[in-house]
Amino acid sequence: MNFTDISIITINYNTSSLTKNFILSVEKCTSESLKIEFIVIDNCSGVNDYKKLEKDIKELNNQNIKLLRSNINLGFGGGNMLGTQYASGKYLAFINNDILFTEDCFSSLIRYHENNAKCGVSTPQQYNINNEPTSSFDYFHGIRKELFGRKLVELTSDRIKREKKHYKDSVIVDFIQGCFMFFPTSVFAEIGGYDTNLFLYYEEMDVCYRLNNKGYTSVLVPETSFQHLHGASTPKSFLIKKELKISQLYISRKNHYYLKHLIIRFSILLKTFFKPKYWGLIPILITGKYLENSLKQSQQMVFNK
Repeated sequence: MNFTDISIITINYNTSSLTKNFILSVEKCTSESLKIEFIVIDNCSGVNDYKKLEKDIKELNNQNIKLLRSNINLGFGGGNMLGTQYASGKYLAFINNDILFTEDCFSSLIRYHENNAKCGVSTPQQYNINNEPTSSFDYFHGIRKELFGRKLVELTSDRIKREKKHYKDSVIVDFIQGCFMFFPTSVFAEIGGYDTNLFLYYEEMDVCYRLNNKGYTSVLVPETSFQHLHGASTPKSFLIKKELKISQLYISRKNHYYLKHLIIRFSILLKTFFKPKYWGLIPILITGKYLENSLKQSQQMVFNK
């Protein structure tokens, strides 16, 4: 019998202080009636950060925290999938460690799922570090969005407009942001979880696309909210921009018929020609060798740390 309500899986990568503060905020805000467990995946951080993380977790004195260290950086999807192997909850909450709870998010999400059996994944309303509402969802990246942007998608469909505001009612969307994804464990297992071919970015769009194909919805539940510090462990660089495009192209090829993918690929190539700082993407766009050029291929195993 499953006695754990929620397994909270979070990834630490050289951000141990964030991880500690995240756990403390969840403990403070979550209803005592819910049984939760934390599964912290250290994604091959530097030795000093990992030792600090070990010390911090020990000081928290919570027997429901599991700390697991990977000897190689598995990326977002791979790290989270490692965590699922140790999860026992009825629900899985994949939450970035740069998030702070400001209220009890889980009770509202569970209530929504219990009343909406076809909801495959949900998320609360997102706020930024200045306590301003920010975007909590987006549209699937098809030809219209790639060629003409979000505005045309909004004008030519019945989708809810994506705005930086606090929505009043629950909203069914194309996909929610990956920083906070709340799944019934059975549904997550049914779709096969995250695609570990992806190292960073677009995991949430891919997951929600597969949920949609199975007849499940992705939902913003603004009854509750959280604060997101945004990208604390992924500094902006050309390599990160390249990884973003590699992931976009990979899931485009995976989830669309080939002609549609070629149109999207050509559109990205055309835009790149006018951005000299991104010309390093051109060989990848021409050859179509996406995963071969991913940061995942450059990760090295590190032992005795």
